[in-house]
Amino acid sequence: MDNEKLISRINSLLIKNKSLTKEARTEFEKYAKEISKGASPDRLNEINKKLTETENSMRGLHRLGTFFKKQMSQAAESFSKWFSAGSVVKSLIAQTENAISEIQQMDTLLTRISAKNDALSDSALKNIADNAFDVAGRYGKKAADYLSGVQEASHAGYRNSDEIAELSIAAQSTGDMTAELANQMIFAADRAYQMNGSVAELTKMLDGMNYITDHNAVSMTQLAEGMSIVGDTAASFGVDVRETTAALAAMITATHKGGSDVAQALKDILLYISQVSDAERGIDAKGLARYEAACSALNVKLKETKNGVLSLRDPMEVLKELAAAYNRLDETDTRRNALLGAMGTASQATLLDVLLSQWDTYEAMLKQYTDGSGSMAKEAERMADTWEGSLNRLSNTWTATIENVVNSDAVSAAINVLNGLLSVVNTLTDALGPLGSIGLGAGITSFVKNFA
Repeated sequence: MDNEKLISRINSLLIKNKSLTKEARTEFEKYAKEISKGASPDRLNEINKKLTETENSMRGLHRLGTFFKKQMSQAAESFSKWFSAGSVVKSLIAQTENAISEIQQMDTLLTRISAKNDALSDSALKNIADNAFDVAGRYGKKAADYLSGVQEASHAGYRNSDEIAELSIAAQSTGDMTAELANQMIFAADRAYQMNGSVAELTKMLDGMNYITDHNAVSMTQLAEGMSIVGDTAASFGVDVRETTAALAAMITATHKGGSDVAQALKDILLYISQVSDAERGIDAKGLARYEAACSALNVKLKETKNGVLSLRDPMEVLKELAAAYNRLDETDTRRNALLGAMGTASQATLLDVLLSQWDTYEAMLKQYTDGSGSMAKEAERMADTWEGSLNRLSNTWTATIENVVNSDAVSAAINVLNGLLSVVNTLTDALGPLGSIGLGAGITSFVKNFA
């Protein structure tokens, strides 16, 4: 079924059946509203079946008005005795099906992890599988989320893929970002700053980022986007991860632009200061010379002589001196305008102005980055206690329980118990006679038939 056809069917039922009870009409309108907001294919099929069953029941009564309402009222007391039991059975089986589906997903992920990492022993793989529920639960995530992270880290060549995966779900939890973006940021920063997969160094970076986002109008998602773009360039010019993070955060906070836009501008700023041309970005030798002259007019040199060798200066030291000189000038000063004009585009000029004008903010963020030690773990603990985190932990516990059952002889006994409960429900259905087709048609009878 698709949404439009099902809504059309509901409208047709409402129009053609003038004697519908108020309760039935309200129910049909509720279905239409639910469908219009977007329902899953399974939910659409479920609603479609309920409409068919209700329609058949009403056709058997020859009218849809007060007589139907009276019949339903008379049945209510009988239904109440078995309805709760039937709902429990249905819910139990639905949750079990979900758990088995997740177990299958986990098994597939473990197979892929093993295939991508030849050095991973059987005992190490088993240890990852055994710890999946516990590790994921600490961050309010599902076990499959954690194993997916292990797979991605293994694919990227990490020998400590389980530890990298835990860092990733911690970042996802505290930073409210996607798994793809969290992995992308961790891999990019690790590569750019040659951390060699050091969990301690990567944790320090994530702690610093998290602490800055807790105290400023910038998100982990924005910083992750920015670091993924500018990290390699910044590291190649000697700008450390702390300085890169603070520069991105200061510019994002002041402009409210996305992380990718700010990162592109920061990359251009570093290219101009380091006198590196880039045809794709429109930076040529002429533009570099004009920028160097503008800096020189402010008594800021881009190069220095050490031990008789002329070399480029540290970019952040250059920016610090530029900020001091720039902020002393009047806004109409030609030297100020010459520096901004030396940038290739108006957007680049605007963001250079922001970085220099907000240098105090940048330096404050450097300190916040250093003070952030341990902040991510604390926040992850809080996030794990939210409704979503708690429900994911509950789901993990149930899935782990089902996994134990599936791998034991108790599974046959469990199935027999469920079959026994369903047999009782079927017996009660028969006892209700024709009236049973009304209520159970919209409830447990449909479920039992589908399950069988």
